[in-house]
Amino acid sequence: MKNVSDDFAENDFCNHFGGYRYMAEIGNDPFKTAFIVNAVFNVPFSITATLANTLVVISIWRSYSLRTPANMLLIGLALSDLGIGSVVQPFFIAYLISFAKHGAAGFTCISTVALTVTASFLSCVSFGTVTAISLERYLSLRLHLRYEDIITMKRVRRFLAVLWLLGGISSIIWVLFAPSYKSYFFVAGTVLCLVISTVAYVKIYRIASSHLKRIKSASMHGITKDSDNFKLRHRKKSAYNMFLVYCVLLCCYLPYSICLTVGKLMGYTKWNWIAINFALTVVNINSSINPLIYCYRMREIRRAILHTLYTSTLRRTNTQ
Repeated sequence: MKNVSDDFAENDFCNHFGGYRYMAEIGNDPFKTAFIVNAVFNVPFSITATLANTLVVISIWRSYSLRTPANMLLIGLALSDLGIGSVVQPFFIAYLISFAKHGAAGFTCISTVALTVTASFLSCVSFGTVTAISLERYLSLRLHLRYEDIITMKRVRRFLAVLWLLGGISSIIWVLFAPSYKSYFFVAGTVLCLVISTVAYVKIYRIASSHLKRIKSASMHGITKDSDNFKLRHRKKSAYNMFLVYCVLLCCYLPYSICLTVGKLMGYTKWNWIAINFALTVVNINSSINPLIYCYRMREIRRAILHTLYTSTLRRTNTQ
């Protein structure tokens, strides 16, 4: 019969991952209950993220009026959230159950690598897309009338293709060839994206405040341009909606970042490792929250989703 040390020797590649090495050394006994509970807790959120984000992508794409550069970026974010719900969370569930039942066995190694690669890839895409959305919202207010000439669907599609390609390449390089430095890459990339997004939203706030002052001044003199004001109001509301998405992303990633930092600086412990894995669940839940924000805050997308649900239900009823 194999023991923990045999599994540890057989999975030499996985031993390059600090978390896996710690689990192999400690064994699965201290984590069984917590990991099983965590796995069960992830199941409904995996289903919700998959179905809800699929619905968002289909609904936006089927509505010609919603095919705008801003919504194309939203589709990119929904696709990354769809990947988290349909790929990352199943790998996460498999990893939790495998380690809880069998310890650092062969399948635990496989699921650890698969989870790390896919999670790193889609996290890169998510952060990159949220950052791009903040810049796009800033440019929509900064450029105003020139926005539609500069930010086009073609350019946004090219950007998303490059982002997904770079996310895939970088995650493979970081995870497979430099796993010891993966956490540092994660922190550096996260900080860079957060700084860019924060600066963009600060500038959006300043533009919105300046525009509000101009509207008040113009109304006092009886000078108003309803069409321009309507566009700017719409873009400001859209920027605020995306700011909520940005804030939710921060809230979901913050516990994981804190737990991971504590583990790296002070060394892993039983409770720290349990906290890290539950914090990963919070990160995954972000993919289920985003569609709720779209539905609650964006009337056009809510209508498109309801229309998709209505037509699909009606079609199913007619075929029965």
